[in-house]
Amino acid sequence: MDGRETMSLPMQLRQMQQSVDPDTGAILFRHPQLRGLPDLVIEGEGYTLEFIGPTLLCLDITDPRALGKLLAEPVKEQLPAGL
Repeated sequence: MDGRETMSLPMQLRQMQQSVDPDTGAILFRHPQLRGLPDLVIEGEGYTLEFIGPTLLCLDITDPRALGKLLAEPVKEQLPAGL
């Protein structure tokens, strides 16, 4: 990478440090080297994304169930009943 290219979000997530809070079940993905204040914060139901420029600083999944429902919405008619 020459600095002008940006890795895809899935590729960035694979390279991030991951941790799970045993009490709340929250899942945190954090960039292993990047530190500082985010330029952009996106909050949704059950998650927060923080970016510095085009690079993902962290993904905080505070409610995995809510995020799962959000991700399943476009394909919910294809999912088994009860999910």
